[in-house]
Parts: sequence; C-alpha cells; structure tokens
Amino acid sequence: MNKMLIPGALTVMATGLSVVFLESARELHTFRTVHYTLSMPSLAGMRILFVTDYHEAVGGKMNDRLITAARRIDPDLILIGGDLVNGTNSGENTEPAVGLINGLAQIAPTVHAYGNHECKFRENPEMPGSEWEKYRKSLDPQVRFVENEQLQLPWRTGPFRIAGLNAPKPFYTRKEKMTTEDVTKYLGKKADGIPTILLPHDPTWFSAYAEWGADLTLAGHFHGGVIRFPLLGGFVDPKLHFFPKYDYGIFEEDGKIMLVSSGLGQHTLPVRWFNTPELVAIDLTE
Repeated sequence: MNKMLIPGALTVMATGLSVVFLESARELHTFRTVHYTLSMPSLAGMRILFVTDYHEAVGGKMNDRLITAARRIDPDLILIGGDLVNGTNSGENTEPAVGLINGLAQIAPTVHAYGNHECKFRENPEMPGSEWEKYRKSLDPQVRFVENEQLQLPWRTGPFRIAGLNAPKPFYTRKEKMTTEDVTKYLGKKADGIPTILLPHDPTWFSAYAEWGADLTLAGHFHGGVIRFPLLGGFVDPKLHFFPKYDYGIFEEDGKIMLVSSGLGQHTLPVRWFNTPELVAIDLTE
C-alpha cells in the first residue's frame, strides 16, 4: 500500500469505529416498545407485557422511563423472562433490578421465571446464600416466581397456566440437547385443554417446547444477536454461534408460536448495533 494512503485509511477506520461505539452507547441508553398481535382465542383480550434480559441495564438509569412506559401499555399480566440480574460478582448491586421489578409489580400481576444469570447468582460460590435470599426478600411479595413449575391463573374465558422452565447448565452450554421428555421431566405434562404460556429463557429448544404443548413460548437470552444485520439478522448468540436460528421475532412450528425478545440490556460485551433494547407488548386476539 502507498505510504501516503496509510494515514487516510487509519483515519477512516478510526472514524468507523467511533461511529459504531457512539451508536452502540446510544442504543444501550435507550429503549423502544414493540407491539405484537397474536392469535390465541383461549386468551383473547389479554394484554401481556414481556420483560427479559435487563442485566441491570445502565445501572438503573432507565428504570423510571421503563416503568412509565409499562404503565402506558396497561397490561393485564407482566411476564419476566429472566436475567434481570447478572449474578457474577461478589457484592453485586442488585438495586437496579429490584427497583424495576418492584415498580412493575405495582402495575399488574407479575410472574418471574429464571434465566441463567439468576441461577448463577443463586449458585455462585463467591456469594454466600444469604445474598440470594436478601435479593429475593427485597422484591415485592406480589411477584410470583415459577421455577420448573406450572402456575395456574384465572382469565375471563377460564384458567390458563404460566410454565417457568429452569434448564440445567448443560442445556445452556449445548452439551446436552433438550428433548420433549426433558421438558416433561422438569415441568410435568401440559394440562389438556388449558392454554399454557412457557417461559424457558433460552429459545434454542423451540421444537421440544412446541411438542410438549406450549401454546405460546416467550424467550430471550440471545439479546437479538447483539449486532443485527439487514436481511441476515442477529450476528451471534451467547455461546458464540454465528447467525443463530432463533435470534429475534416470531417463530411458528406445528401451530405453536414462539416470540423471542432482544431484551433490555447487555453483559460481558456492552455492544448493540441496529438492536435497540425493548419492552414487548403482546395483544392476544381471536
């Protein structure tokens, strides 16, 4: 390369990296509300707010705006899909997650499933068990946790269930492939005739969730692929698999639906590109 061109090329590269950094910082400090309308006649008329992968976003600086947006959505039910905390460092500040969850619990009935980071928090050997218990006790007692169980709730047309699947680590690391039998092992059988919404956090095993019978699966975990490219979609999942199949949006299999959110925060690599954090509002219709 001509030596005269090198400074110019370096300038272009530096400018490009600066643009990427600034745009990523902007996206990480904002959010949008994404609305979906899904057909689920047995729960027609229900509005759900789905919140996932908060990861104590920007130290709680968006909490007031998030709670205000949640009030405007006016949901009948709030479902939390996990990874509201990080749970990786001793003495971790959980106040941002506590503030958000407790604020949401004042708006509508709130059901919270675990993500892999709640599990890390609870099981981290650097943290005494009391840290996890202290965190749980700081949450509004109205928040219902679902860990490998099915919670039955009433609706206008009859009962429905929220199932929270807390998969062991080998399923997150892909050392084991989740089957329908595994889902049944942890959750029991799906109740015949009762509509069920599944919160598994990890969307990877959608085929098993659908075959188990989940009418609607709400997941996150992939953070929308971190960086999103037009036409190609999300770039990478947490295990560094490129262009994951279930990166973001709506997926359907055998009449069952899965919605994957890009979540509200980021961890490890604080980067987002064309991937604005989001609250998800879901209207269920006939």
